[in-house]
Amino acid sequence: MDCLEFRRSAGADPRHPGAAAITHAESCVRCAAYLRELLALDARILAAMQVPVPAAGPARPAGRVGTHLVLARGRWLAFAASVIGGVLVGSLLWVGSPRPSLADDLVAHMAHEPGVMIETQATADPAELAAVLALGGIRLRPGADRVSYANTCWFRGDRVPHLVVQTDAGPVTVIVLRNEKVTSPVGFAEQGYVGTILPAGPGSIAVLGPTGADLAQVAGRVAAAVEWS
Repeated sequence: MDCLEFRRSAGADPRHPGAAAITHAESCVRCAAYLRELLALDARILAAMQVPVPAAGPARPAGRVGTHLVLARGRWLAFAASVIGGVLVGSLLWVGSPRPSLADDLVAHMAHEPGVMIETQATADPAELAAVLALGGIRLRPGADRVSYANTCWFRGDRVPHLVVQTDAGPVTVIVLRNEKVTSPVGFAEQGYVGTILPAGPGSIAVLGPTGADLAQVAGRVAAAVEWS
């Protein structure tokens, strides 16, 4: 199980994520922390929902039945309001808690293919590169930076082109995300990587490099080299 599969499993049922997820969390510090956050959130939601029901009062005279019903109805409305309030608080806590973002998933995906983002004079096999690009529904314009690695990867349920491009600023990873839209460029830095996700074509293009890399010009040049078919 990888980090993406773990987050989906834990997010669906954090109290019973399954044996594979538990084994993964034992060896992944980040995913273990994520599971603890989900469990703490569940506990807060449960506490917010546990509103005590007012005890029934003593029997009232028949002449005060109407008043009793009004009071009982008032207590019930107060209880219902408390429950609804608890649900709303829990919902806000859930929405506000850290969830796997596109940047998180991209960085997690980098762990699946270690050692490919290296400076090298090698060039990806032309036939393999053509197959990866065709499957991803893209082409590279003439004059694009040299591609040293090309593979088709599973990412968020889609098969996406994963390239390593040798640029004048060093090697960078390029992941073409046809089905992941962003409205504006998104920058991030975590776990030894810096990255930029750019709106492009029907989706987006993610460019990642090692911490300290200047991706400002590189990302724009790489995105401009991609033609969508």
